Amino acid sequence: MLVGLLADTHVPYRASELPEAVVASLRGVDLILHAGDVDEPWALAPLQALAPIHAVRGNYHLLECSSGGHTFPAVVELEVAGFQIALTHGHLPGLAGMAWKVWALLRQLAGYGNFPARERAIVRVLLRRFPRADIIVFGHTHRFYQTQWGRTWLINPGAALLTSYFGTSLEPSVVHLQLEPGERPEIRRIPLRFK
Repeated sequence: MLVGLLADTHVPYRASELPEAVVASLRGVDLILHAGDVDEPWALAPLQALAPIHAVRGNYHLLECSSGGHTFPAVVELEVAGFQIALTHGHLPGLAGMAWKVWALLRQLAGYGNFPARERAIVRVLLRRFPRADIIVFGHTHRFYQTQWGRTWLINPGAALLTSYFGTSLEPSVVHLQLEPGERPEIRRIPLRFK
């Protein structure tokens, strides 16, 4: 089974709609998992025409105060081809999450931003939250990331739209995740190019 992974589309705030490059990159997948910060549910319509889709809310969907917050759950757990998958945005919810985000932004502004350290911190939290997951899909940092801790794979497909953090440009991407029962997952990052 071929699963398409994406995150952090932020439509309509970063783009008026999903660019064709994003939609084209997911043609042919059997299932789509969106790891949060959709912002507006209608933005997923082009993807819903391709395959069944599961999406979660992101860190901008605070206290159910956005249509994305009303529409999407915080977490989706499902079994695909014999793999237990947890889908989440990857941020800490509530006031703790907001405080952590402010702290991370202040460190970035002060020149102490450290993506690897931030990703390791997120991974530690996710491993504790989802101890039975074979695969944890998350977003939030807008940067592609994959690692295996023990038997668990952690995958961040990166932001599907152009983004940057304080001068650090991050190339947009999605991921194709090939899952076959009893086989090691195949993870392929698909960089996106926009006209």
